[in-house]
Amino acid sequence: MYMNESLSTPVERKVRDHFHDDAARFDAIYDIKKGVVARFIDNYWRGVVQKRLELNVEKLKPIKGKKILDVGCGSGRFCIAFAQNGADKVIGVDFASAMIEIADKLAFKNGVSEQCEFRVGTFPDAVSMDEGPFDACTGNGFFDYVEEPVPIITRMRELTNGKLILSFPKALEWRVPLRRFRFWRKGTPLFLYREAQMHDILARSGVTEYEVIHLDRDYLVVADV
Repeated sequence: MYMNESLSTPVERKVRDHFHDDAARFDAIYDIKKGVVARFIDNYWRGVVQKRLELNVEKLKPIKGKKILDVGCGSGRFCIAFAQNGADKVIGVDFASAMIEIADKLAFKNGVSEQCEFRVGTFPDAVSMDEGPFDACTGNGFFDYVEEPVPIITRMRELTNGKLILSFPKALEWRVPLRRFRFWRKGTPLFLYREAQMHDILARSGVTEYEVIHLDRDYLVVADV
């Protein structure tokens, strides 16, 4: 496991601490073995997480033989799904070490440890340019917590010869007030986007050819780069 936990900003440190402490609960969103109440809450409030995973796999097919980078990989569920669908190599980066610990265990449990490499660190520092190009690069549920997305998306684009898949949480959505309050109470930064803001960020990052899927509380961007 590659280790790089240097965090340069207070936002990064706060987000890292939040997801380090919340890793097990977050990963439980994907677990089908849960109580009725927990299943209802996850499906109703956080169902977009599973929908994003399904759409990523669909949009990247055929996946067999591909090399994929997942930025903000969390507990590694996307990486594992890519490997199970035939990816030759998947690198997942996340700065919450508890997330990476779960990812390593899940990859072993699902028999894809050889294809999956998980790194504790920040992007782009944790991935060198000579490791590219990747056939695809993904960032799902990641830009919710990024103060300056343009440099990150630019580097993702530079590392990729294929597809980018990125999610951006909507600023105008009925659950936003409750979500803002929940993150404010925890002291965790949260960044939400109007559609025009998202288009501007993509343009400044050099991403010009893409489709936008309105996926529940998210915009899901699928770009050719």
